[in-house]
Amino acid sequence: MKKRISKNIFLLLALLAVVVLIQQSCRKKEADVLPANPFANIDYGTLPVDSTADPNSLAGIHKNIFQTRCAIPGCHDGNFEPDFRTPQSAYATLVYHPIIKNNEAETFSYRVVPYQPLKSVLYERITNCCFVNQDDRMPQDNIGVPLSDADILSIKTWIENGAKDISGNVAEYPNLPPNISPYYAVVDAATYQTNYASEDNRLDSVFYNPFELPDSTNVVFAFIVKDDSTAYPQLQVNQLKLSFDPDDFSNAITLTAQYIHVPPPDETDFFGITVNTATLPHGQVVYMRYFVNDGDHPDNTQFPTDNLPDAYKTYWAFYIQ
Repeated sequence: MKKRISKNIFLLLALLAVVVLIQQSCRKKEADVLPANPFANIDYGTLPVDSTADPNSLAGIHKNIFQTRCAIPGCHDGNFEPDFRTPQSAYATLVYHPIIKNNEAETFSYRVVPYQPLKSVLYERITNCCFVNQDDRMPQDNIGVPLSDADILSIKTWIENGAKDISGNVAEYPNLPPNISPYYAVVDAATYQTNYASEDNRLDSVFYNPFELPDSTNVVFAFIVKDDSTAYPQLQVNQLKLSFDPDDFSNAITLTAQYIHVPPPDETDFFGITVNTATLPHGQVVYMRYFVNDGDHPDNTQFPTDNLPDAYKTYWAFYIQ
């Protein structure tokens, strides 16, 4: 059984990599279009920064490091996070802020964790030459000079002292709702075939359209969930709902997923549901939503959500032949 699960997750991860490559390819085609600045209309206030500020404080670090080395055109000037234009925007996009880019071991959860520099990806990025790729130390080695030892020590000391805001307050642990990965896999339980949800198996060959499933076949729907406070086995609800309407799941078919842990060397966690397609409706599009709760929030987390573009909803859909 473990061998089968291991094979499934290996193929699951392979599929996720393909999806990421597809999305990256799409982004490359739009690389010449400058995205809207999400911070352009935010009022960060006018709190003055003392020119004699403690170099180990947020005000001092912003004045001496972030403002001069990071908030420069083409870098962290508000076009993307972290936003280092002001001490306030730096704090808001650093402390207990979920990361977007992680290392292969997925070591980090937040850009800055108060009192813990070794768990803060900011400290890792300014000290490690090769966080993900060669020479990706920040500020990047290939476009500038790395921070001095004194600057690195200032940032480390600020984190060790609680990563306080400009008024001297320490942030409270956020305990965010669970995060459901936008990727999933559908694996043939007998052959481990994973191309059901691939670009080549989408209606009309459009990669975000529903994928096709064969009749009378056992398939495994696999979903990845992350939470900052609740251990994987303690996550609640864990339901996949199926509807014929992309925005109405009030009368949906509800399937309960099981927690699956894959031991090393493929160690990972996910929720899986084995379904025989003979039990599902044929000849129409079936929309999926995954629901989970960490036990700390009154509302379940779900994905996709009503407010997402239709492409997400059709991507999370299938059609049984």
